[in-house]
Amino acid sequence: MQFDKVFSISHLWRGAQAPNPALTVAVVFMGALLTTLQGRLFSMSLADLRGAFGLDMIEGAWLSTAMNAAQLLSMPVTVWLMLIFGPARVIMVPSVTIALATVIIPFVRSYDLLVLLHVIVGLCLGTYLPLTISLALRSLKPHFWLLAMAVYSLRASFGTDVGVGLSGIYVDVIDWRWVYWTASLAGPLIAFMAWKALPLTPIDYDRLRNSDWGGMAMFCLGLAMLFAGCSLGETLGWFDSGVVTAGLAGGAILLVMSIVNIAMNKDAFVDFSALGNHNVRTALLIACLYGVLMAPTSVLIPNFLATIGKLKPLQTGSAAIIVFGTYLTMTPIAVWFARRVDARLLLIAGLSIIVFTSAWCGSSISNEWGTDQYIPALILFAIGECLTLMGIIPIIVVNMNPAHAAAIGVFAPLARIFAPGVASGIISLVLRLSLDTHSVMLKAGIEAGQPAVVQRAASGVSGVASVVAREAAVLSYVDGFYLVFWVGIVALLLAATLQRAPVNPLMPPKSA
Repeated sequence: MQFDKVFSISHLWRGAQAPNPALTVAVVFMGALLTTLQGRLFSMSLADLRGAFGLDMIEGAWLSTAMNAAQLLSMPVTVWLMLIFGPARVIMVPSVTIALATVIIPFVRSYDLLVLLHVIVGLCLGTYLPLTISLALRSLKPHFWLLAMAVYSLRASFGTDVGVGLSGIYVDVIDWRWVYWTASLAGPLIAFMAWKALPLTPIDYDRLRNSDWGGMAMFCLGLAMLFAGCSLGETLGWFDSGVVTAGLAGGAILLVMSIVNIAMNKDAFVDFSALGNHNVRTALLIACLYGVLMAPTSVLIPNFLATIGKLKPLQTGSAAIIVFGTYLTMTPIAVWFARRVDARLLLIAGLSIIVFTSAWCGSSISNEWGTDQYIPALILFAIGECLTLMGIIPIIVVNMNPAHAAAIGVFAPLARIFAPGVASGIISLVLRLSLDTHSVMLKAGIEAGQPAVVQRAASGVSGVASVVAREAAVLSYVDGFYLVFWVGIVALLLAATLQRAPVNPLMPPKSA
């Protein structure tokens, strides 16, 4: 009996001798979910975290930028690292590291150490997403590929939308430290599952010695610096700040140098042949625009409810749950359609819904709108986002040359982290400029003696000023929805150029 117990314990801790496909899929999707959820928890709780750590707004912005920009340092090279060290090590080491870092963070009071730990967290989070689709498709039979893609698209909604309500629960009900400790629990679990799912493979020392590390460094640093410049631009005043100017200029120079290196160096870490296919290139471009297209549910509506409705994340959680519930319900329907119709039709249908709903919101919202008034729009946006992603991902997969999988893993972070970061900076800039413009226009339209002005002025000048500020804010969100509308039109024009895909394991296209 004692021998059997010892044997069972040793068997439990024994690493995988052969790949376990089902467990591998579970591991990579848990990692992808953690990446999205942790990012959303942090961003929604940032104001409360600043208070807990005693930081001002600029220090908080640096903390956010450090974590997100660090993902761009590890994301583009993750697939390359997997080829050298094997997938097991690339998953386990970051999982254990992020657990240790997030356990420590709530107790740190040194700002420099706080930034360093957030950089480490970002580096670890950046390793999960590039492996998700490649390992999942490699581990599953083609019959299950669409299901894997559906789960991958669902993690975006789960992390983004559920993270809103969960951050409110952590901050207002349980303890703000759980914003970090969620990763402390998930990290070891992911590491253990990877240990049981993926055998350790020999390290490819030859590839390690001969890799284009200089090219990788230029590419990753260029993306990270550009991202940091866009992320900090609104906080630091864009080109009035030397830091932002240096980040944007330095990042652009490094990115151009890396592009020249890729074009001129036959031994570069990646080549542009992966983008030679028109459908792959166009779908990746639409995926980059998706950062703006999902702004209504991730930025505009939550911020509208917080700014105009004066609601906290816990109170706006119902709106996020509506989006996730709709997305969850729509996912199997999207899979059913994807097996029967061309993925291009799903993409165009999703984009059309987003465009229509953005125009409707832009022409309808007022200061009286709350969660109840937004429910139809939230449902439509969720349906549109689901169909759009379920169109983009299959288009890339079925048109991609399997030999270019590693290269696509390098370019994918442009759509996953870099483009949304740039989109967030642009949306913030548009909202601020629009707010300032509408404030000036509304103030210019106020005339002394008007009944409404006299009524408001009876309670003091602040009464008139508050109304002007509120209506200017509403009009800025109107412009935000119109921005999404026009970006959606551009995405539709790009989608119209997509060509018929070759016969593929998912579903042969039926439409010409």
